Amino acid sequence: MYVANNVLPMMGQILHILLTVYLWIVIIGALISWVNPDPHNQVVRFLRSAVDPVFLWLRRRLPLKISGLDLSPLVVIAGIIFLDIALVKSLMEQGNIIPNILIGLGQSIYILLNFYMWVVIISALLTFVNPSPYNPIVRFLSAVTVPVFSWLRRRLPLSYGGFDFSPVVVVFIILFINSVVLKGIIAAGVRLKLQGGF
Repeated sequence: MYVANNVLPMMGQILHILLTVYLWIVIIGALISWVNPDPHNQVVRFLRSAVDPVFLWLRRRLPLKISGLDLSPLVVIAGIIFLDIALVKSLMEQGNIIPNILIGLGQSIYILLNFYMWVVIISALLTFVNPSPYNPIVRFLSAVTVPVFSWLRRRLPLSYGGFDFSPVVVVFIILFINSVVLKGIIAAGVRLKLQGGF
């Protein structure tokens, strides 16, 4: 009986280690890809063989390439964090599946929204220095922010005195979602866990 009770936590611990290692492989692979590494390098080949199948599977299902920049690593990182919280915690706690899914969902969406908030802030700050529109980073920032800004501008009067306040509105919306909606989802998961979970 003692061994049976320890199997799930042990599986959870092993899965946590594997997910953490894979998370770092994804992060290092994404960072290295920005410097156009030598494709014949052994480390680069290992990183690509470890992450490319997952990235290709995601790209076939979601539009994750925007202005030449690939968002697959970000989605994979959020997915790993979700699995680490939802699945690993459930195995280690031998239950609490629904509470851990709520907590994992809230935290992974929180990470994605925080990333987007920084994209919005950087995009807004770059408008003060008139960057080259041909720069791939500038093109990426425009591709992921201009549609949202345009949608807001069509519905609200967000320009005043030559300044566009749509980035400020987007940041406030993200902060609201993070502090009210997502923290509410995470708190609901924690409350369920304290009540005995499911």
